[in-house]
Amino acid sequence: MRSFWRLLSVPTLVRRVIIAQMLLLALLWCLFLTFVLWEDLRSPPILTGSETYDTLFTLVENMDDRPQALAGVLAVFSRALREGYGGGDDPELSVSLIVRKDNALIYASDGAPTGVKNRQYGEIERSESEGRAWTSRTLKAGNANIEVTLITPAAGWNFFIYLNSRGYYILPLLVCIPFLLFPAWLSIRVAMRPWSKVVNEIASRTPDDLSPLNAMPAQRELRQMVDAINDFLARLREATERERVFIADAAHELRTPLAAMRINVEALQSYASDNRQTSLLAGIIRSNSRAARLVNQLLLMMHSEARIDTVMEPVAMTTLIQERMAMLAPLAAERRVELEFFADEEIWITGVRERLMSLIDNLIDNAVKYSPEGARVEVDIRAQFSGTQLRVCDAGPGIPVELRERVFDRFFRDPGQTQSGSGLGLAIVKAVAQQHNGRVSLGTSAEGGLRVTVDFPTPKKHEPCARVIPGAPAPPAGACT
Repeated sequence: MRSFWRLLSVPTLVRRVIIAQMLLLALLWCLFLTFVLWEDLRSPPILTGSETYDTLFTLVENMDDRPQALAGVLAVFSRALREGYGGGDDPELSVSLIVRKDNALIYASDGAPTGVKNRQYGEIERSESEGRAWTSRTLKAGNANIEVTLITPAAGWNFFIYLNSRGYYILPLLVCIPFLLFPAWLSIRVAMRPWSKVVNEIASRTPDDLSPLNAMPAQRELRQMVDAINDFLARLREATERERVFIADAAHELRTPLAAMRINVEALQSYASDNRQTSLLAGIIRSNSRAARLVNQLLLMMHSEARIDTVMEPVAMTTLIQERMAMLAPLAAERRVELEFFADEEIWITGVRERLMSLIDNLIDNAVKYSPEGARVEVDIRAQFSGTQLRVCDAGPGIPVELRERVFDRFFRDPGQTQSGSGLGLAIVKAVAQQHNGRVSLGTSAEGGLRVTVDFPTPKKHEPCARVIPGAPAPPAGACT
């Protein structure tokens, strides 16, 4: 029950429109009722009709020879009029009846203002008598000299009397509103389908997709919103492109002076006269290597975030991984880390070879760098029903669960890590994976280190070729899990 009320407490556009429609309907109905009441005040219904007058004419004509009986009948008729009018027996709040024949008064209701008399027959007139305002109408019988005058008070109290008599007009509104809620909700939901299409397209986009929205609704209001979003995306895309070009140009310009610095420092090492100078020069070379690596990572980052303008082609992932592992084998040997690769057959995916190469390099390089001496780095690629899965597992310190989302941000590093790094490796991996419609997730390996899983959808799997690693065993139970 709480969830239901919590759901109702959340503002929604559909509910807002429904409430607006119901309020508008109620307002229009109230305006209609006000108009009816206003017309009743200007021309009271009891005065505008001729049935009451005709009945009184008939009574007077038929009972003219019995004046006492006629007076009694007219008194009963007057009480019936007042009860129907709703003002009770108070003449200041109810209708009064005056009957004359040959200009002589035959009957007057109790408390009736006898000084009220119309100047013209058949017209509704306002007049003053006994210090109060009255509305009256007098009709004269056509074949006899009989005059019947009906008088109602012209004060504001009549409004409430007429409201009470016209209250049945409110009943249709009270009955209709509950039955109109569902049709109104359904019609609004149907009308908002174009809006939902735009929302779904925006929700399905990746953070780096700044291309214009494909949805171009025919509705003018929605099209204006889509145009505004596309204009904003265009400005953001231009700003991002300027930032990318600036960083790429700056990184490219830094490569030459860094290379020249390294050459000069290496040349100076041969002239070092003592151990202190040798140590200082070695420190400069190490710093130069870190700076050069950062520059290379920046260039890779900018390339990986750039839009893919080339046509994607089938890439033999098994062969590519083997080639990159061979290139990184000296680094692994230097750190005394063993590289293992598991693949039963050649697996193909559609992509850009150079960018997939940077993804593989960063995964294996990070795994080697953070693994202790004597550890093992496992690389596993396999074709699954839903796509191709690449996994790289190490025996390093891993990444805390609460930081596994943030490590994909550029330049973010785990504060607890002691290894030097730029904080760009996993950002590059994620950017390349997203460009290939892939997904990157982090977990814990069997040895307590980090497990990085990259899922590529819908692989193009060819018939098995010659095994890349002849006689390679299937991944052992628990390997890279």
